[in-house]
Amino acid sequence: MNFKRKEGFRFVFNEPIEATYGIYINDKPVNIEKYNGKILDISPRGMKLFCGPEIEKYLNDPSLQVEIQFVLDVTTIRAIGDIVWSKPLGDGFQCGVVLAVQEDVDELIISEMKRRRKKEVLQSKHRKY
Repeated sequence: MNFKRKEGFRFVFNEPIEATYGIYINDKPVNIEKYNGKILDISPRGMKLFCGPEIEKYLNDPSLQVEIQFVLDVTTIRAIGDIVWSKPLGDGFQCGVVLAVQEDVDELIISEMKRRRKKEVLQSKHRKY
């Protein structure tokens, strides 16, 4: 599988974005729990997600997926993706997530990132004055 880690449209957050996620194996939830995570960076087709220790026992399963829910600006986004790599970080794991092809989610991520960035630019201009 080719990874587009250096794709041109990747947004790295100054402060990670809060998210919740559910763990799926073979397209089925492993339980009804939703866990807290943090999105470290994002593109329309993937993200770097910080997950807690609860994901460790599933990391070697090739059918591992996460359903992630988050807000970039104002709209709640729900997406599902495959965890394609992971590495320990603190008390959890940093995971690379490739999002499933979902046209509406791609477009929503792009529009929300644009809105969020415009607000950040305006805020930084106001701080200068």
